Amino acid sequence: MADVRGGLLPGLHGLRATAAMMVLLFHLHAIARLAVPEALPWIATHFGLGVHLFFALSAFSLAWANPEAAARPGPYLVKRFFRIAPLYWLLATLALLRGGWPGTGRVAAEYGFAFNFIPGWHGGLVPAGWTVGVEMPFYLLLPLLLRIRGIGGMVLAAVLATALSWAARVWLEATLPGSDYPQVALASNAWVFVLALLAFRVFERVRGTPREGPVAAGAAVLALGLLGVMLSPLAAPLARPGNPDLLLIGAGFAALCLWQALRPSWPLRSRAALWLGERSYSIYLAHFMLILALRPAYARVVEALGQGGAAYLACLAITLPPLCLAAALGYRLVERPGIALGRWLIRRGSRPEEGRLGEKVFSPRPPHLSS
Repeated sequence: MADVRGGLLPGLHGLRATAAMMVLLFHLHAIARLAVPEALPWIATHFGLGVHLFFALSAFSLAWANPEAAARPGPYLVKRFFRIAPLYWLLATLALLRGGWPGTGRVAAEYGFAFNFIPGWHGGLVPAGWTVGVEMPFYLLLPLLLRIRGIGGMVLAAVLATALSWAARVWLEATLPGSDYPQVALASNAWVFVLALLAFRVFERVRGTPREGPVAAGAAVLALGLLGVMLSPLAAPLARPGNPDLLLIGAGFAALCLWQALRPSWPLRSRAALWLGERSYSIYLAHFMLILALRPAYARVVEALGQGGAAYLACLAITLPPLCLAAALGYRLVERPGIALGRWLIRRGSRPEEGRLGEKVFSPRPPHLSS
């Protein structure tokens, strides 16, 4: 059976850490203009897709942790809102204090998490915060998607979502040439979420059955195969309008989630991976600003070592300690109080059902903090 600790799927937690590190490594190259090691060219070309791995993980883990969301979306939505909003609002407020007032409409869109729907505002005031603008509307849609119980129905939903994402990208690329909005719009990324929900429905069906091992092995082969093809020259013909290459990567990430949910690999269930995965949201929101702040230090490293793998790894070494400290503080001082507030509001608004003997009946499987 899958290694489940108190409701936690450790493989998914480790994948959160992996996604966070992918984005960090990519932005060290893209923001600080550091040349990546020659042996790892994919850092510059593909590690930015760590955000799509985050999207797949969100859909899969939320479906796991909120089995009643389709029937009773209120508690799930309250919990999710207070899991995400406090830290983002704090950083958005700091951005406003530093950058000035951008207008009432934009501030309202920012704090109401509607900025993804407005080209030009879609990046958010928080650096790298565009992903939050994608995820928050998806959280509203999740209870509706979870009403699709069968695998067949979810296959159809995944096909439709993939077609929607491809069509949205093609149309937006033609409508907004030169803009990055076609890549970051919610419609352009819908396929990742729904493919991950399909993987979750398969997980539900096979978990704890004799089919669990073979399905995990098949998911591993599919994930490694698809991601391997996408990192190879074989993917070059797919790099055309609509980004069909990205659509295949989404399928690879969904298979990766299924594999690690059923058979978590030991590096991903290690204590370090679980610690980083628990704080991956703070890591993600803090890393961009930290890289900007450390650019003078990076310049001195490059001056001493020259561009190349040695300088890149040295800059990574001076980035990780303050990033882990910032993530630990963000999680302890902002995220956890937000989680506690959400749970308190849920308890205040709930009316426990009475059992036949008058005892209160509660859910037997409380979701994990990160869910």
